[in-house]
Amino acid sequence: MKRFVIFAVFVLILLLPAVNAQQGHMKLLAVTETTDGFNGGLADLYLEIKPGSGRVFLETFPLTKVDTQISTRFAKEIACDFADIDCDNFDFFYTITAESSIIAGPSAGAAISVLTFSLIEDIDLDENIAITGTINSGGLIGPVGGLKAKIEATNKSGLKKVLIPMGESINGKNESVELNETFGKNESTNETLDIDDLANKYKIEVKEISTLDEAIFEFTGKRFREKKANLTISQDYKDTMKMLAIQLCSRSTKLKKRILNLTTDNKTKPILDNAVNLSDKGKSSFSDSTYYSSASYCFGANVEFNYLTLLQLNLSEKEVIEKIKELREDIENFDETIENEKIKTITDLESYMVVKERLLEAYNFLNLVEDSLNNNNTNLRNLAYAAERINSARSWSKFLDNTGKEFDFNDLVVENACRIKLSEVEERLQYVQLYFPQNLSNTRKELGYAYQDLNEGNFELCLFKASKAKANVDTVLGVFGVRTENVGNILDTKLDVVERNLVEETEKGVFPILGYSYFEYANSLKETDPFSALLYSEYALELSNLDIYFKSTKSNRTAFFEKIDKKLLIVFVVGIILGIFIAKIIGYGKIIHKRNKKPRKRKQRNSIN
Repeated sequence: MKRFVIFAVFVLILLLPAVNAQQGHMKLLAVTETTDGFNGGLADLYLEIKPGSGRVFLETFPLTKVDTQISTRFAKEIACDFADIDCDNFDFFYTITAESSIIAGPSAGAAISVLTFSLIEDIDLDENIAITGTINSGGLIGPVGGLKAKIEATNKSGLKKVLIPMGESINGKNESVELNETFGKNESTNETLDIDDLANKYKIEVKEISTLDEAIFEFTGKRFREKKANLTISQDYKDTMKMLAIQLCSRSTKLKKRILNLTTDNKTKPILDNAVNLSDKGKSSFSDSTYYSSASYCFGANVEFNYLTLLQLNLSEKEVIEKIKELREDIENFDETIENEKIKTITDLESYMVVKERLLEAYNFLNLVEDSLNNNNTNLRNLAYAAERINSARSWSKFLDNTGKEFDFNDLVVENACRIKLSEVEERLQYVQLYFPQNLSNTRKELGYAYQDLNEGNFELCLFKASKAKANVDTVLGVFGVRTENVGNILDTKLDVVERNLVEETEKGVFPILGYSYFEYANSLKETDPFSALLYSEYALELSNLDIYFKSTKSNRTAFFEKIDKKLLIVFVVGIILGIFIAKIIGYGKIIHKRNKKPRKRKQRNSIN
């Protein structure tokens, strides 16, 4: 028996590495920055998956100009989420090799996700295809720089097809694109090149794609993830958001009646007109059952109506100071109550985020009022905003203590999620500024607030603001080089991806309340203000899959584990059979050997006495 065990273990040791380690490779499109612009090139991307603890390792030869570690980890998480697999029991070893230093960073994200998914699902990739593009929340593939150079580099590579982000224009020389911070302009000083002309010139098929699922289909010929059903929202959410909208819009009606009874002049009439317009939009959205949009419009109306009311009251400086004191006490008491809430679900987490954000915002606006008491008009507008922000926070608090899939949200876990998200923002900022060096001040400001919250231990707020900062830079990256006529298509694609994410999240028992709310608001803006709609669709993308940063309190074994388990079972059985077989052979050999070595008894001769 002892002999059998030794040989079975020996066979298992020999066979286990081949079973547990999975390896894959694909070509990577890359660019090198030179004084004359960008030169295209190819790199090799390798991946090996081994049993471990969810760690991600990256080696690059030579070093890439932009740090690629963070985008590699994010791309791996997107692939695991796409496959609906918990990858925490495996380590991922990525290697990028090239002939010279390349610019990788987020632009390698789509390729990394495709390769990772192929190994997880054990499917073959067509190595005659290469892809370039960022990978964003929800599996959305976004624009990158250096497209012309990358396509040119395939001329002598032997590749048959190149996958590029949907709607991105290909500009001459260095593809520099001028965009302002409000995303209102999309101008290029360089000649725009036609994709078909480039494809014909370099004898290669160039295919535009927008999602990870489309990319995987091109590489494998198989579809793995399509929207399973129409988005259905829980009645609890509808009822609560409807109540929130009713509260805010009812306040609009009361404030409006009060203002209409007061005298207005040429200075205050534009303010009143704006307030009435926002109030009417709120009612219209309510009739369409888009309750978050309704609440947003009515909140804006309330600020304007409240501001007009305060103007009419002609408050003294002492009375303003007294109101500041009352509102601060209100904030502190409410904040103390909120701190005692237990966060168990993604709905709880996002509701807590938005409540805390509104309370902090109200507190900061009260500080502005106190710091500038000389200017009554400025004081009163900020005072009105602070008061309405507190009302909004109270309304949002109704979503706390929600049912659904539960996660571990201890401080250490949330802090780690915040730090990861901050790293993702920094990497993307570094990448974007290579291609168009604007200072992105709005994003930097939002990022600064997130770091401040991190240092003060407000980890939920840090995660929220870092998510919004990432959405800001992704919006810039998302329209980077995109042809103006394609902005609407890009927006529709993003909204489709968000909707699919929301469907899948609700099927898992997760309801990302902010993701859905921003999705609804983006839809309401897409006809009148497409660039704002793009920003809110990015907010929705970032906040619709926050669960990838957290682990469920009830972990289930996945198909990936089951597949590995089956292989291990086969190896174990084979090991036992081989162990028995080898043991028997050796045992039989020893028996023969002993027989051959056994001394023969001498024959006794009979003697005659």
